Amino acid sequence: MKNYIFESIKTEIKGEYDVIVCGGGPAGIGAAIAASRNGAKTLLVERYGFLGGMWTAGLINPIFDYANKGGIIEEIIIKLKKRRSFGGFINSCFNYDDIKVILDNMVKEARVLPLYHTWISRPVMDENRVKGIITENKNGRYAYLSKVVIDCTGDGDVAADAGADYKIGRDADGKTQAMTLMFVLGNIKYNQTDAFQVYNLMRRAVDENKLPYKIQYQRPFIIQLPGQDAAVVQLTHIRGLSGLDASDLTEAEIEGRKQVMDTIELFRKYIPQFRNVKLLYTAPQIGIRETRRIIGEYKLSLEDVIEGRQFNDGITTVTSGIDIHEPDTAGQNCIKVKPYQIPYRCLVPKKIDGILTAGRCISGSFEAHASYRVTGDCIAIGQAAGTAAALSIKNNCKVREINTTKLINLLKAQNVRGC
Repeated sequence: MKNYIFESIKTEIKGEYDVIVCGGGPAGIGAAIAASRNGAKTLLVERYGFLGGMWTAGLINPIFDYANKGGIIEEIIIKLKKRRSFGGFINSCFNYDDIKVILDNMVKEARVLPLYHTWISRPVMDENRVKGIITENKNGRYAYLSKVVIDCTGDGDVAADAGADYKIGRDADGKTQAMTLMFVLGNIKYNQTDAFQVYNLMRRAVDENKLPYKIQYQRPFIIQLPGQDAAVVQLTHIRGLSGLDASDLTEAEIEGRKQVMDTIELFRKYIPQFRNVKLLYTAPQIGIRETRRIIGEYKLSLEDVIEGRQFNDGITTVTSGIDIHEPDTAGQNCIKVKPYQIPYRCLVPKKIDGILTAGRCISGSFEAHASYRVTGDCIAIGQAAGTAAALSIKNNCKVREINTTKLINLLKAQNVRGC
């Protein structure tokens, strides 16, 4: 028997916008800047005190699949290079505080209004149409209304709350990919060139010393940051917990930090190459690879990505392979793909109007998602979503009714390649 408190809350409308972007990660950055540059009055709502999402809160490096995309991701890379803040591991990494400042400035220059330290509690609905969001922050509870909402939460929170259908995990059992808490080591100049290089060092240390340490992941990577004697480490793996449940996330964060500390002890005591490493910091939040995939007007399939399919409404080209961090083992399943396009229809949820999705929560299969979820693709998807939202407003039509030929021409005019 559940207990409930029933209360009626009068919520003040704090502002009205053309476009509201929910989430300031790579997809949200691309969406907000693109929408505003194309003439839409844009609000960007972010729960942290900085932009970047998994780049800056999750400490995700390197930036995968950014090359030959043009557009906003290319602008970011150019700005990082000017600061001498791009390079390191596979010449694709950045420094975290530099990218925070760059993103602040880009959003400001695009005349986007950012709102940090703010949670989105639910969408405002008019039957099956999203017409805004309800937020919670230090000021209290407020409503913001808009013509289009773009869900860049990663988890598809807004679209799901609006009533959109979604899938989670593998078709067979609903299990999702492992989570990872990234951490940064100082006093290290280790050059990793092989996927199993660090694993083999750890395996030898554990076996030779008969240690109880459990190796959680078979392909740990030490990722050198540009211009520093520091590296971010992808090593911890937490399985069997949901990125949509606060209790599970709490458990995952605690387990992630425990794995970090156990690893530092192993490194210092038993692996000579890492004897003098220092733990500088762990990520502000655990990295979540997978939660909801909102069902859209088209579902990108395994066959689409394996065969490299192109689409009349293709908004970006993905070259990143399928990368599944297994839900129930320490293994990683990597499958090559041919360059394929993501159709705009994957961004349009079925049944619900006034909303687009961008980032890893777009419509696709478990396997396809494991390819396009990387941050270089997320920002490109976001740029397409923001441009589409502005186009729908200019033409006074629903986002599902826009002329996709005009959308693609607009993207090309903004130096976007691969569409």
